[in-house]
Amino acid sequence: MSGGVEASGARSVAAGGDIGWVHTGDRVTVLPPGATGPVRCPGGLVDVPRGSAHFVGRADQLAALDAEEGPVVVCGLGGVGKSSLAARWALRQVPHRNPVWWIAAGSRADVDAGLAGLAAAMQPELIGVLPQEALRERALQWLSAHDGWLLVLDDVTDPADVAGLLARTGRGRIVLTSRTTDAWHGVGRVLHLPVPAADESVELFTRVATHAAPRDTTGADRLCEALGHLPLGVEIAAAYCARTATSPDAYLAELGRSGGLGTAEDGLARVLGVTLNRLAGTARHASGILRLLGWFGPDRIPATLLPPVPGVRDALGELAAHSMVTLHQDGSVSVHRLVQAVARRPSGRPGTVGEARALAATALAHAAPPESADPAHWETWRALLPHVEAHLRHTDPAGDGEALVQVLAAAGLYLGLNGLHEAAVEAYERASAGWARLYGPDHAPGLGLRGALVEALLRAGRVDEAAEQAREAVRTMTAVLGPDAPYTLLARSCLATAYAKAGLVHRAITLQSEVLADMVRVLGPDSRETLAACSELAGIHRAAGRTGEALALCAHAAAGMRAVLGEEDPDTLIARINLAGLYAGAGATGRARADYAELLAVCARRLGDDHPYTVHVREAAGTLGPDPARTSQ
Repeated sequence: MSGGVEASGARSVAAGGDIGWVHTGDRVTVLPPGATGPVRCPGGLVDVPRGSAHFVGRADQLAALDAEEGPVVVCGLGGVGKSSLAARWALRQVPHRNPVWWIAAGSRADVDAGLAGLAAAMQPELIGVLPQEALRERALQWLSAHDGWLLVLDDVTDPADVAGLLARTGRGRIVLTSRTTDAWHGVGRVLHLPVPAADESVELFTRVATHAAPRDTTGADRLCEALGHLPLGVEIAAAYCARTATSPDAYLAELGRSGGLGTAEDGLARVLGVTLNRLAGTARHASGILRLLGWFGPDRIPATLLPPVPGVRDALGELAAHSMVTLHQDGSVSVHRLVQAVARRPSGRPGTVGEARALAATALAHAAPPESADPAHWETWRALLPHVEAHLRHTDPAGDGEALVQVLAAAGLYLGLNGLHEAAVEAYERASAGWARLYGPDHAPGLGLRGALVEALLRAGRVDEAAEQAREAVRTMTAVLGPDAPYTLLARSCLATAYAKAGLVHRAITLQSEVLADMVRVLGPDSRETLAACSELAGIHRAAGRTGEALALCAHAAAGMRAVLGEEDPDTLIARINLAGLYAGAGATGRARADYAELLAVCARRLGDDHPYTVHVREAAGTLGPDPARTSQ
């Protein structure tokens, strides 16, 4: 926070500084011209995963995709080749459509991040300038106003996660892939993707096995049948046979020694086991790396999440050669979801699953940017967040360690600053619970996390929950830190805000007045926190219809901020805009008009003519009508 409070001690929650009591209010940023003009899309904008070089068959399904004009949902078993089909067809559309864009859609947050990534690719100068919510909205606006584009939404698990996007984007093409088959009524055509025919499976096996050199493929039909013709298993088995000159019959015998295949996941587990047993002698890191990758999202796992030890890239190369991972030019790695599910299963030496999970949490902590509040790191956060969320989905909160709590605290700050308040609430809730479990409910940094949770709940509109959390925070902080501690004062101010939003304005006025008096005594009359509390009290008085009191307090806060913080500070601008509005509401139109004119010059110079603050000031001034003195001249 800005009042000199620091994270305390060696076990402080300090993700790039004190994240304790997070202020996630309005930000003012100097925007480049492109941020205020219309969205533009350069030609040739393509982001589609590299498809398999050994794609086989699927002519009927490709033709069906060609024939449709509306959304198509490609459904089928895990590992059956839904993503491969969508990627193959999408790459065929590159000469005819722009952009052709791939979005991992396992959750609503993934979809939002993918849309933000599209907007950033359209206008790279906005990276680190606009928050994710604004970037997502710009992408949606462009998609709704143009045609000739293609989006692939890969691995949708809940139709609700893409409902908003589908409702706003009817002019281009959208292809979805999903293992869910019965939830798409009214969305578009459902294209069920079966396992390939036997001859196509054998063709796939043969292409992969003989790609680099001739190989004995006797018994390929029997091996493919034993694998259920599942393309993922067939390709991994064929890659093994190619690398080791093993015949299909010999490979089938090796599988037989490990027991029956069982379910698709069981069968793939045995196929992977055969490969990893061999790699244990030639690429000793391969098994551990695959287990580590299982705890992240499947798509484009950043290189920063890989262990910085010798032999990692060689091990990844072996895994890629055996069709178990996909390597990208930027150093990131993609893994099939079914392979990840197998990698998270217990097998071999006891404790390996827990070790991989702990290593993944540590990797996330090291990769998390040092300053979540710094827009320069937001692009890194956008790439990292899907892997944080995937890790949370696959892990029990009871096992969260300090490293993961640190990541969640930093993620909550990033999410709140980017307008993703519900996601911020989830991050802070889990971080707060984890810290309390590790160090007790009264540990000071954990109290700061609870304060951050209260603010996130308020901004998410969950006022009753915020008030209850704030009351408990005030009780605990008063007992543990003392009534004059900055955290305690902020908790009381937050509780007053919650009361005001709940309609309890008189109760809010009483509490906020007490807080303001205590802040003046403890922090001084000119601290940012004190002046902000004064401005907050003015807003509560205004909500109660006490215009005179609101004007006096807001004028004092605005003058203090202007003197101490400068006229272009975000808090100063907000206070002055509020003050002009109060003058207008009180009938002092001449004073309001003069203030708006001065503010308009500052906002236009500092932010640009099309920034929301500038637009608001211009429109508010317009409602007052022309200056009578000027009109009479």
